[in-house]
Amino acid sequence: MNTITIHQTELPVVEFRGNRVVTLAMIDQVHERPEGTAKRNFNEHRARLIDGEDFHLITAGQKDEFRSFAIDLPNRGLIVLTEQGYLMLVKSLTDDLAWTVQRQLVNSYFRPQPFAVPQTRAEAMRLAADLEEQNEVLLLENKQQADTIASLESLFMTGETPTQFCKRLNGVNCSQVNSSLLRLGWIYNAANDENSKPRYRVASRVRDRFLTERPRKISAEGVESFIKYDLILLLDGACRLHQLYMKGDLTMKSKWDGRHTLAKYDGGDAQ
Repeated sequence: MNTITIHQTELPVVEFRGNRVVTLAMIDQVHERPEGTAKRNFNEHRARLIDGEDFHLITAGQKDEFRSFAIDLPNRGLIVLTEQGYLMLVKSLTDDLAWTVQRQLVNSYFRPQPFAVPQTRAEAMRLAADLEEQNEVLLLENKQQADTIASLESLFMTGETPTQFCKRLNGVNCSQVNSSLLRLGWIYNAANDENSKPRYRVASRVRDRFLTERPRKISAEGVESFIKYDLILLLDGACRLHQLYMKGDLTMKSKWDGRHTLAKYDGGDAQ
């Protein structure tokens, strides 16, 4: 298997000395954390981690022991974490997503289960029934996902900002949409002065996947002109935002009525 899907995120299979490992970038990706989060945590706790047990620094001389289907080995080397190191590094993550991802990574990625060949006719029939049931569940989930995407395709307005889209999601606190995107690692603040007005840019891991940017020049008398980047939501980003909305991962209004509904685009000004 070249890749494996963990919580709707496709990850490459990475092995070192015959054992599966994960890179710091993979951890950020599957846990939906801002780029560089796992690296920062690793550097902060590196003294507590054991080289050779919790992590490995793979260099060019160890290339023959390194196997990856989608990741090149950088000249400077690559930090990879074992199952034990991964669990130690992310034990501070306690949100629902983290629990789900950790369970799936351990059971499906680090400890792939070998296929048990049926030894009797009865075992073969039970296996066939189990596979059929799993296939029916998968088909139902795929149909539900396809129906949601089809619905969003008919309602989605090209060129919308995330805030404009969320204004049509019943109950979302639209003044906190960018704060949610910052937390999710979709955007970052490019302003040099922390006291100045934020200048949001799209993070590289979601650029042209969930979000894109539209630059425009801002000029005012007595103020040096600058380029402002408008955040533009893409269809996959709208689908993902809707998923987060249904899971309760977006900040909601205090007087929200508890109903999850999506209104059609009315053509009005949603700035």
